[in-house]
Amino acid sequence: MGWIALVLTLLLEQLRPLPLRNPVYSLAGTVADATHDGMNAGRRRHGMYAWLLLVGGVLVLAGAAYAFALSISWWLALLVNVVVLYFTMGFRQFSHRLTEIQIALANGDLPAARNELAQWKAGADSAPSAVEIDADEIVRQSCEHGLQLAHKHVFGVLFWFVLLPGPLGPVLFRLAEYLARRWNRPANGALPADRFGQFARRAFAWIDWLPARMTALGFAIVGDFEGAVYCWRKVSRPPAAVDGMPQPDSRTVILAAAGGALGSRVLSSAESARFFDEAGLEGGGLSEPAPAMLNTAVGLVWRALLLWLALLLLVSLAGWLA
Repeated sequence: MGWIALVLTLLLEQLRPLPLRNPVYSLAGTVADATHDGMNAGRRRHGMYAWLLLVGGVLVLAGAAYAFALSISWWLALLVNVVVLYFTMGFRQFSHRLTEIQIALANGDLPAARNELAQWKAGADSAPSAVEIDADEIVRQSCEHGLQLAHKHVFGVLFWFVLLPGPLGPVLFRLAEYLARRWNRPANGALPADRFGQFARRAFAWIDWLPARMTALGFAIVGDFEGAVYCWRKVSRPPAAVDGMPQPDSRTVILAAAGGALGSRVLSSAESARFFDEAGLEGGGLSEPAPAMLNTAVGLVWRALLLWLALLLLVSLAGWLA
């Protein structure tokens, strides 16, 4: 049932992408803000209590709904999975920005490409001012942002959907990722940032530790394997954990492996110099970003997705035939 739910969701998401502004996302923001305002007393433990209460409560509701649906009909349980996956995964809802950036670059319209990139990074919020960057940097940042979204909205959700029963995995992963961002936004005005969101950030870092490495492995398998493993190994030199956070962080692992798989630099120039520069092999031997890199990165994501779907199908068939 899991493989069928994933395929149906991907087809539905291709036909009708979920808009960024939708009732489910709005409800999540309202509940997260209400929990923050009601339980934030400036202490880290209050953030832990709030995270456990909110995430635990939503998981109980999702599990109860799935168990009730499964007790009635297999088809109803499948419908529950598809609905939850539709609201928790999908890269298609962001891909129009990448297309617009490609068109603007092809037309030589750098201001339009910068503006599209700024709006894409802003998400549902108002777009920040577009920084004066050149075409190659626009390509690099577009690939960087798109690969991160592909992990958060596709591969991470897929991993936890396979690991936990029914909708529990996708709900856990996406809600943990959302709270890690929502409760750690920059403080407004002159008020200093408190420690309420620290637990949410650390919790998601550990929840995302294995999915991020599976995403990196997928990129390595469908791309330049040796290049991806080389870059992955280079960024894994820091200690295993710093201040309770796993190191290297998931973003660095994914972008380094993706860059090696593509043969092009995805990390920023400063990060690339920090991890890869060595005598005779500056930049890890990766080429600088170029417009063709956008299509190559999209192809890498889709090949990795097809790889994991094929493996999941084989595992499902083995289970059915056993």
